[in-house]
Formats: sequence, structure tokens, C-alpha cells
Amino acid sequence: MPARSFKKLVIAVSGTFPKLKQSDLKSMIENNGATFSTSVTDDLTHLVTTDRDVDKESTKYKQASAVTGCQIVSLDWLIESTEKKKPLPEGQYVLGKGANQPAPQAEPTPEPDTKNNGNGTDKKPETKKRSAVKDEPAEEPNKKLKDIQKASSKFLNVPVDEGFNEHWGGFTNATVYIDDAGLIWDATLNQTVSASNANKFYRVQLLVGKNQQYITWTRWGRVGEHGQSARLGSGGLEEAIRHFEAKFKNKSGLKWEDRLATPKNGKYTFLERNYEEDDEDEEDEKDVKKENGAKQENGVKVESGLSKPVQSLMKFIFNNNHVLEALAAMSYDAKKMPLGKLSKRTLTNGFLALKELSELIAAPASANAKYGLPYINAIESLSDRYYTLIPHVFGRNRPPTLGSNEQIKKEVELLEALTDMDVTNEIMKDNQGADEIHELDRQFKSLGMEEMVELNPESTEFKELEDYLQNSRGTTHHLEYKVINIFRIQRQGENDRFNTSPYASIANSDRRLLWHGSRSTNFGGILSQGLRIAPPEAPVNGYMFGKGVYLADTSSKSANYCCHYNSGGMALLLLCDAEVGAPMLELETSDYNAGDVCKQTGKLATLGKGRNIPGGWKDAVCLNPALEGVTMPDVGIKQQQAQSAGLYYNEYIVYDVAQIRQRYLFQVHIK
Repeated sequence: MPARSFKKLVIAVSGTFPKLKQSDLKSMIENNGATFSTSVTDDLTHLVTTDRDVDKESTKYKQASAVTGCQIVSLDWLIESTEKKKPLPEGQYVLGKGANQPAPQAEPTPEPDTKNNGNGTDKKPETKKRSAVKDEPAEEPNKKLKDIQKASSKFLNVPVDEGFNEHWGGFTNATVYIDDAGLIWDATLNQTVSASNANKFYRVQLLVGKNQQYITWTRWGRVGEHGQSARLGSGGLEEAIRHFEAKFKNKSGLKWEDRLATPKNGKYTFLERNYEEDDEDEEDEKDVKKENGAKQENGVKVESGLSKPVQSLMKFIFNNNHVLEALAAMSYDAKKMPLGKLSKRTLTNGFLALKELSELIAAPASANAKYGLPYINAIESLSDRYYTLIPHVFGRNRPPTLGSNEQIKKEVELLEALTDMDVTNEIMKDNQGADEIHELDRQFKSLGMEEMVELNPESTEFKELEDYLQNSRGTTHHLEYKVINIFRIQRQGENDRFNTSPYASIANSDRRLLWHGSRSTNFGGILSQGLRIAPPEAPVNGYMFGKGVYLADTSSKSANYCCHYNSGGMALLLLCDAEVGAPMLELETSDYNAGDVCKQTGKLATLGKGRNIPGGWKDAVCLNPALEGVTMPDVGIKQQQAQSAGLYYNEYIVYDVAQIRQRYLFQVHIK
């Protein structure tokens, strides 16, 4: 059999790689004789990527997964194939689902399954069509996840604790020890005990100096403060390992090899950290970008090909100061656990802790039977567990007990925001193509938008949309808008997802153009990955009408979720084309099980009825021919007062993201 050759290979890369820029990888690929591709094409043979890129299902990963014969592999495959001067078998390097396995995409809902669908026993044809609300996936909080304490690549860079003094003798350029099995000797521990006002951390690292000297480094203190530190050992590896294991056992009550076991009461909890894509040069790269505005190529400044309004939007969405301000406003400790470093398992456990709290709040009498504690003590204990998992900064104040649904909802919003902000953060960090493409263009490309066109302020479309924004403000919301830009947008794949779903052909269609607001720092995730529904492990009573996407016909209701005060007074608002079906499930008061009731009754959406309602509705074809058949409030008609309703304004909740298509994005100043 002839030896494999690079000549017939077409290779693309996705994700961030320590110490390597896209230009380095491009040179490596082309020097081997293969073809380097900046995008995923039908003839792509390999996508070199990272575990993190696969986990977040990046645009390139999804596209490559759908290319027949394309192998999705780690950087090690490329490095080691280069060393061997021939393409190695991909087997041990394959990431994700492997070759020929399409990434998850929305598909038409199959015929109801009596095991999984609340409508499975209903034989009426129309009900089968209407049973498009999908069941949540089965909860698997304890399913086997890989141990991310194991390095996925021998080229991984693990950051040394920020408190370590690198100028101590023999330890200049110290690195975190990774043993021959790939185990990373680094532990972040946390403990919150609100009764004693304790909210503290403990960091343990085994470090190796440039002269192959080894020590165990420890640092401890109150969350948000620098704390105290110590170094243990006299230079030998075995001694340093003994110190590390002893310190970990003393603080956590667990052996190092049992670090993922159930945390011990009264001890610190090990926080699993995501080590993918750490790069000690990251801050330097950010400084260069700030100075130059765009990378230089052969001394020539790379200009942006985006329009000025889109450039302005990218600068606003990908603003690191706004990210830090938003996290600080939610009391999250971004210093100890920066964005992207909380593992998926830790986030899941955070949701589960909130779920337990919400269930206890709903049934206080169960505290003694379930936890062997009075209600107040059980709530305090569960709150401590949550704060231990998800580090918060409270200064010297006592950590607050999470004893109400309002508090639970606030923490759920934090965990959801961490997911979206993580996507935004990854796009900001990604330096692929930095030598060839302007930073703003690269960020825009990472969103994977099918269309983003700024509207002419003199156009009928713009004026009608501004009219909808300005004249659908609630009388109890004292907000003033100044429109900066309005963009007509289309997310890649959303039209196909809708058109191939059951919602595209239902007999009782009711599509409406409705508002959705969120922090500007969430929009990297919202635009690139779409609006999302809370995971199964999230508490259902953190959501007034169950887990779904919440929309409104009153602009200011959605604007209140934008937290413009954390982003320089500016905000982003979406207008979404949502299929709500007729009739909707109409409710006047909160019902956490509304989503289940919709499934059981064959409805597509819930309407939380407000006292102030649109005076009339009109066809959105007045905006654009593509919106024919979609209705929007006719704000030229005075709002009406409903006779009985529990809310001030209408709220619409859909339970399947396939019902939604993002249509317009507003960039506005709010005061």
C-alpha cells in the first residue's frame, strides 16, 4: 500500500491554540504539501480543533461534521504527522463525534412517541401536527464526563497562580507540573459557610522551575482578596507530590485521585477548572490589538471591510470592560474563575444546587425528612453549597441566604449569562487569522451570520421599526430611547430550521414580531448560537411560566432585561418572528409548569396576560415583504386595558427554539 501523502489533504483550523497563531498553522500545513483552507468547504478532509471548540459546537465544527469524509482531529495529529513527515492514522486523535457524524441540527419533530410525548396517545391528525413542542432531554446530571484534569494535549499551557513570585531563586519561568499520564497538578478549592461569615479559597499547585526543581505552592484567603501564601518542599519531585497530596487531603477530606467524589461536609470543595486554550501571552496580544486597532501584515495596516455601523456594533458586543462590569454586578468572582474556566460539570452542579433550593422553597416541610435539618438551616446549607461551587465576591459581608424565588431567579440568570458570555469571551480571545484580517471582521465572521444589514434611517422599514420601539413603551417604564442603528439580520440555518419543522405548515398559525432583551455581553452567544432554553438541571421555578424563551409586545418590558447601566447606557434589543400558534395557553398568574401544560393541551406557547395590551395588530409586510403574514402591534392605535390580568404587560413564552427566527437587532441608548 502506498504511503499516505499530505498533497491530497485540505485542512482547516478552528479554536485557539497556545503559542500558535493561524499563520503558524497555515505555514505548517502548506510546508507539508497540504492545502490550507480558511473556511469549511465540500472538499475539506481535516478540521484541526480543540475539545472546547467541539463542546461549544462552533460554526466550523458543525459545518465540518456535515462534510462527508472530513476528519475532526486534535492539534497533536498535525504536530505528530509533521514530525513523521506523513499523515498519521486519525483514530486516536479524533475529537467529538468523529468523521461523517453531522453535528446536532434542528429537524422536523417525528411522530409522537408514547414513551416521551405527552400527546402520544392522541390520535387526532391535527394534534399530531401541533405536538411540535419538544420534550426536554432526560436529566443526566451524573452521566460520565471526562476528567478535564487530564491535559488533552502535551502543548497545553496551564497558568501559574497569580500570587506566585517568579523571581524566587530557581523558579524563574516556573510552570505547573503535568505528569507522564497528562495529569495537571493544580487545584482550586472553595468553601462558603454563611453562619460564620466564611467565604474562602485555597489554591494548591505543584510547580517546576527551569532547573527541574519542584515545590508545592499554596495560597489562601477570603474570596476576592489576595490572601496569604506559602511554598513547601526543598526541590525534589517526590517530596513536592507528598506535600501537594497531603495539603489537598487536609483541606478537602479527599485523596487527590478522588477529587471528583462527593465533597465532604465541613471541608473545602474542589472546583474543576477548564484548562483548554490557556495562553500566557493572551494579555500581551490584547495590548497589541488595543494599540494597533488591527494587526499589521508586512507593515501594512489591515483595514476592516465592515460598514461603520457594523464595526460599531462589534466593538460594543465584544467589550471586555462591559463583561467585567456585568460579572461584578452579579457578584461573580471572575478573578478566581475567569470566563471559560468553570467546567461544564461545575456549571451543571451549580444549576442542580439551585434546583434543590427551589424545591425546598416550594416544600419547606420536607426539610427535616430530606436533609435532617430545620428549614432555615437547610436553606443556609444549600446556599453555602451553591456559593462554594460558583465563587461570589461579597467583600467582608456575610453571604446572603438564597431563600426566595426572586433570589433563585437572579442566580439562574448568572449561570445563563456565564454560558453566553463565555462564547463572547472565546470570540474575543480567538486570534486566528489575526495577521490577515481585521479584528472586528474576524469577530463578525465568528458570529456566522447569514445577513446583517444596517437600515437607512430614511427608509420606511426603519421608521416603522422605530415607531414600534418608541410607541410600545409601558406607561410604568420610565425609559427614553435614542436609536443608534437598526440591523436586519438572519442567523445561519434559522430559516432552514423553521421551514423543515412542523411549525412551517400548521393550520392555525399565529406568527408575531416580538421583543427580546438581554445584556449586551450575552449577544456573542445569542447571535452565534441562537436564543436558548434553560437546561434540564435548571430549577423550573426560576421561570415564571416554565423554561422557554420569553418575548414581549412592549419594548420597555424587554429593555429592562438589557441592564444598560452596565454597558455605558447602551443596549441591544431583538425583534423575533415567533410562531405562537392559536390559541395560546392564556394565564393570568405564574405557573411554573406552563410548558408541560402546553404539551398536554397541544398548544405552542403561553401568553402571560397583561393589563396593558396593544390596541390592534397589523401585518408586518409593511416592514419587508419577507414578513408577510407576521403580525406586529399597530402602535397607531391607543393601548387598551384588559379587565383582568396579573401582569402589567403581555409576556409570550415559546418552548422550542425552532419556533423563533431573529429578524432585527436594535442598538439604542437608554436613559
